Amino acid sequence: MRNICRLIELCDKLPQDVGNYTLFTVDSINNIVYTITDTNVFIAYDTSLKKVNVKIELNQQDILSEGAKINAIQFIPDLESICMASDLGDILMYSTMTHQLECVGIVGSGILCMSWSPDYELLILATETQTLVQMNKDWDILGEVNIHSLLAGGKLTANIITNSTLPQSIYSQSAYAPETMAAPAGAPQANRYRETPPSISWRGDGQYFVCSSFDPAVGKVMLRTWERSLVLHAISEPLITGLESVVAWRPSGSLVACPNRLPNKHEIALFERNGLKHGEFNIRVGAEVLALEWSADSEILALHLRLTNSTAAADDKQQQQRSSVVQIWHRSNYHWFLKHELHCAENDSVVCIRFDNASQASILRVLTKLGELHEHLFAWDYNASLGDAITNPATVAMVDGQHLKMTPFRKLVIPPPMSHYQHQLDANCSAFDFSQTDYSVVTLQVNNSIAIFKGDSAGLLAKSLISTATLRLDNLRHLCWVSSSNANLYTLVAVDGLSTAKDQIVEIGFKVDLAQSSIAIQHIHRTNAPESSSSQNNNSRIIRLIKHLDHQDQVLFETNDGAVYYYHLQAGVEHSDSITPYLQEDSSGIFKFPSVCTWFAVTKIAGEEVLIGLNDRNKLYVNQTVLASDCNSFALHNKFLLYTTVSHVLRSIPLSVPLNTTTLASTPSNTTNLNNNNNQQQQQQQPNGKGHHHHHKAVTTYDDSTREVERGSRIAVVVPHDTRVVLQMPRGNLEAISPRSLTLSTIRELLNEHQYGKAFSTMRRNRIDMNFLYDHNPADFLKHIDMFVEQIPQIDYLNLFITSLRDQDTSKTLFVDLENPVAPPPKSAIKSVNETYGDTPGKVNLVCDKLREVFVKIDQNRFIQPVLTTYVKKSPPELDEALRLIQNLRGLEEVSEHGETIVNRLAEESLDYIVFLVDVNKLYDVALGTYDFDLVLMVAQKSQKDPKEYIAFLRELQSMEINYQRFTIDKHLERWPKALANLALAGDEHLQECYDLTVEKSLYHDAIKVFAKRPELKVVQELYADHLMQNNRFEEAAFLYFSAENHKKALASFKDAGKWKLALKEAKKLNYSAEDTKTLCEELAEHMRRASKFLDSAIIFSQHCGDIENALRSHCEGGLWEDAYDLAVDSNRKDLVDSIVAEQLLESYNNHMKEIEENHATYNKSYVRLGVVRTTKLNHVPLRLMPGAAGFNDETSSMMSGMSGMFSEQSMGSMNSMNSASTTSSYRSTYSSATGTFSQATKIRNKKKDQSKRKVNKVRVTGKEGSVHEEEFIVEAMKKMIPGQSQQEVVANLLRGLVLLGWSDKAEQLQNRFKQYLELIKQSLDLLSQSATAVLPENVREEQRVQELEYQRLISLQQQDDNNTNNNNNNNNQQNSNHQNSTFEKMTINKVTITMDTIKWELNIF
Repeated sequence: MRNICRLIELCDKLPQDVGNYTLFTVDSINNIVYTITDTNVFIAYDTSLKKVNVKIELNQQDILSEGAKINAIQFIPDLESICMASDLGDILMYSTMTHQLECVGIVGSGILCMSWSPDYELLILATETQTLVQMNKDWDILGEVNIHSLLAGGKLTANIITNSTLPQSIYSQSAYAPETMAAPAGAPQANRYRETPPSISWRGDGQYFVCSSFDPAVGKVMLRTWERSLVLHAISEPLITGLESVVAWRPSGSLVACPNRLPNKHEIALFERNGLKHGEFNIRVGAEVLALEWSADSEILALHLRLTNSTAAADDKQQQQRSSVVQIWHRSNYHWFLKHELHCAENDSVVCIRFDNASQASILRVLTKLGELHEHLFAWDYNASLGDAITNPATVAMVDGQHLKMTPFRKLVIPPPMSHYQHQLDANCSAFDFSQTDYSVVTLQVNNSIAIFKGDSAGLLAKSLISTATLRLDNLRHLCWVSSSNANLYTLVAVDGLSTAKDQIVEIGFKVDLAQSSIAIQHIHRTNAPESSSSQNNNSRIIRLIKHLDHQDQVLFETNDGAVYYYHLQAGVEHSDSITPYLQEDSSGIFKFPSVCTWFAVTKIAGEEVLIGLNDRNKLYVNQTVLASDCNSFALHNKFLLYTTVSHVLRSIPLSVPLNTTTLASTPSNTTNLNNNNNQQQQQQQPNGKGHHHHHKAVTTYDDSTREVERGSRIAVVVPHDTRVVLQMPRGNLEAISPRSLTLSTIRELLNEHQYGKAFSTMRRNRIDMNFLYDHNPADFLKHIDMFVEQIPQIDYLNLFITSLRDQDTSKTLFVDLENPVAPPPKSAIKSVNETYGDTPGKVNLVCDKLREVFVKIDQNRFIQPVLTTYVKKSPPELDEALRLIQNLRGLEEVSEHGETIVNRLAEESLDYIVFLVDVNKLYDVALGTYDFDLVLMVAQKSQKDPKEYIAFLRELQSMEINYQRFTIDKHLERWPKALANLALAGDEHLQECYDLTVEKSLYHDAIKVFAKRPELKVVQELYADHLMQNNRFEEAAFLYFSAENHKKALASFKDAGKWKLALKEAKKLNYSAEDTKTLCEELAEHMRRASKFLDSAIIFSQHCGDIENALRSHCEGGLWEDAYDLAVDSNRKDLVDSIVAEQLLESYNNHMKEIEENHATYNKSYVRLGVVRTTKLNHVPLRLMPGAAGFNDETSSMMSGMSGMFSEQSMGSMNSMNSASTTSSYRSTYSSATGTFSQATKIRNKKKDQSKRKVNKVRVTGKEGSVHEEEFIVEAMKKMIPGQSQQEVVANLLRGLVLLGWSDKAEQLQNRFKQYLELIKQSLDLLSQSATAVLPENVREEQRVQELEYQRLISLQQQDDNNTNNNNNNNNQQNSNHQNSTFEKMTINKVTITMDTIKWELNIF
């Protein structure tokens, strides 16, 4: 599908009057061309400065033999010299550094051919004595063999024998068979060896070379493959005749090209290394192949042909005058295409061609006899019809000589070399382009003719032959057919770089006479390319010229310095300002790409015009910003920019939103980040596998902007307003794909236009979730649901849509709109970790109901299957409604042809369909649950059930009372609430069975609803209350007993529930005596005291029992000293203050003082020890031996590493450089993973266990000094000793009680001691928080990860110090330092802050 594009063409005029030029070689680094003429004049020409540096007449030098002719020349980069050989055997060397010419040797037998190896270490000479001489660059002869040598033993190779058609008996001899090696009868006896000089070509790696030579023994040219050591490797098949001596080995090493002239055709034969023929392609008959040249990338084969009189037509004088041409051939999909043909000027001919093998670019240099040096820079293009119109057929044209093969990919996909149709040209195609309006094709041909063909067929519209005096059409490149406002005038814009020294933009205006099928040139305008200060000699070259699709009166072109300009059409009127610069975005100057872009295009992104450029280093630019650094092709869709990468990924960039090019340029191949919203959706994972923030995985699961493609794929064409993207593989075949981004964009466009039929077929073809039909715009879908059913009348398609429905919004989860990005939901909107983003409850039921309404409205019988599907799909499924619908259909009778009544066929088909959707056993249960035995029989007949079983069961049911019958059915189906309801209606004789069912199945709530207005409700309430009492739910049971008017059980339940006031009221209802009431109150008071409700207990004792002493004891036991004092004073029982309150207050004071002192001492000790442990760990330098350390082996390193973990754990030291809110860190013991692990408890080597089978045991934390978990133990112990609000309230009450009883001194001592304890705790909170942060498991795992990275970095640094020089060491240290910083930045520490809650507890009266 690719065509040759001539990016740059140069023409240099070499000095005249020196004879005819014959050979040349190039110094690509200094851009100097060294040439030889037939008069042996050596010329060095600088193509950059356009001047001759050296001119030497070799005949006047004493070093060249008299009458010798230079027949080979080669530039040697390593020696910085030019090697020349003459036919008389002279070997000359010209040094470009010293400018000295010397003869380094003479081969007395003469030299016919010279070839240097690709590494310029070896030289092969073919002499006139039919020998090959091998020399090195120091001119030492390494070997000499006969050029017609045979293989060892004179045998043919096994492959040749196998592939030969001769009988095997002929090859039984040890030497070549005489029948095959003898010269043909009647062959001339003249020495054709000199007339057909040998040719030598090396393989790209320099390990083999091939030599073609005329073998007098067989009378034909033979190919021989030689190894680098001058050992014969293989010989071509002896049966192949007609080979010519020109030979060229493909640099990739796969094929050897050689001309093969046969009686009826002329071809280029391709051979393998073993001499077997691999293929061929035909060339022009009658032409003589003078040279073959491969490009450096092995993609192009250039043929230098000499044309004879029989080649050209007798009436074509121009063609006869061109004595030689250069053809450019390319193989794709196992077919050879003639991509271009180069011609020289009249009365001139090509003498030598060479590809620049020192450059990755395909640069072909051509030297003519009269001294014109042409330089052609080639690139590969996919030529397709441009435009975003929906009428654009996306036609791609392939050039193949005189055939222009056309394939409209909107209609069909045809791989090359085939095509949909082709245009037959009069001569080989030189250039072509498409019209933007009707997509016709204009072609320029090498015979200087122009032709226009229809865009949709192979029909010719017009053609004309242009005089070469007016314009040389084959010199034009970058042809653009520009649409004009004048319908009768057509305009072509191209670049001419061969007619003049500077590139010129040529504008050709012409008219087409359809009646005469002719073309008339109206005007030709030439405009010089703008000069560039960055180019040498201010001579800029146009590297690319493209059409501006939005402006018909201008084109864009790029120069070889990356600058972009406008060219405005002159339309027959010349004006000076036809070229204007393309300004930058801020209009500060001429726009330039950061590097020269071989391919570029203009488009609009987010409404702003931008330039898209791709250079030969795989960098894709949007204006001057790098969009991707691994791009190998790109194309523009009407909504997307698509490009492929060298990592085999196709990316789609929407043109409707601004691009985040920074993230794209640095994003790996397996991810993408088109907008800021995408990278905000990334979910960070903690080491334990749990997300630090609760994002929804459904948001980031799918990325529709990327798609993996086959290795080496490139975009051939993108069909606008369609989903099709055609990729071409490296071997040439095509693959048409529909990227998800283009597919979804097209579907959205169709849905917006309510083209549901096309959208459905597109989604079905591309396997898109059918939920998207509704999720794209739910309100619009429901509004036009009638159109949806009308456009998709197929029953199967409707069933497919309904069965695909689910309660999830796929527009938020699966198919995020790249053209209209929406920010992710805020964290505050996420209520639960398990909540799924995009859930839409009730969606399935809503769509099913709406569709069913439409189906019924149109024709229920026609859409019976989709109607049934809507019932089945609902949640929960309405299977009973579906069965009733089928039952209604069965009620409709049909009369057969014989007058017999038959069951409705539609009902039978519907029943079969629903049985297909749902398990028939489940349907049987549903039918049974409808209590309709006809329906049950209908379903049972479709099942595998035994009629003997279900018929007997149904008969038994029919014999029962209706309510008990339904109870039995519900009991069989285990529908217990319905069974209870039906059983309650069966009569009073079944009440006990109803009560038993309620208790057995715990149907208390259902029973209460069933008996809500019946007298049996109280019985059910008592049953429920008994159940609650058994489960210690006393309060609920008490109220149920109360509702059931069972006051005795209600009193006991209120008593157990602690509702003493309600219990007393129930006792009053039961008419308790005063003595019984007092006893009940005493029991209630003791019960409240046991429940630690001391205030309630005191109230009962004091108010209802009159027992002040027990009331005071309850107050004292609860620490309610003020209430106790008030009660004693109010009761005039001050004596009880000293006997009860003071005694217990003093005891409580002593206990609290002792507890506070003990806690203070213990906490202070832990605080001091925690500081020691924390300081020790921060200052600890871990023992971890580097691998390969002197005096230690792996075993010793493992042991020392394990021992270091006995005393302390590894720390990072200072964490100030860490990007974290915390300043502390944890550490870990270091173990060797090379030889096993050590147990810290016993130091006994244990065998490694499988991680997947290892049990997760909770680590027992001990507080032993020096233990691994000492710090964690201290932190937990200190946290438990921090007093909370309740403990502080107890101390506050105690202080106030002491003051009330006159013990202010004791109160002051208690307050001061407790205050000291609290101040110590406040002082320790910072250190405690640091240690708690360090021992947090998440932080420990994070630091282990960072330490491992640091250890690996140190190992890498040590290896670099051992292997690199001092200068390299400095660079590597800097790089590793940067890597270390980046490691710290990625470290995340979760800070733990420990605080103490305080209340107003102290008394400021002391």
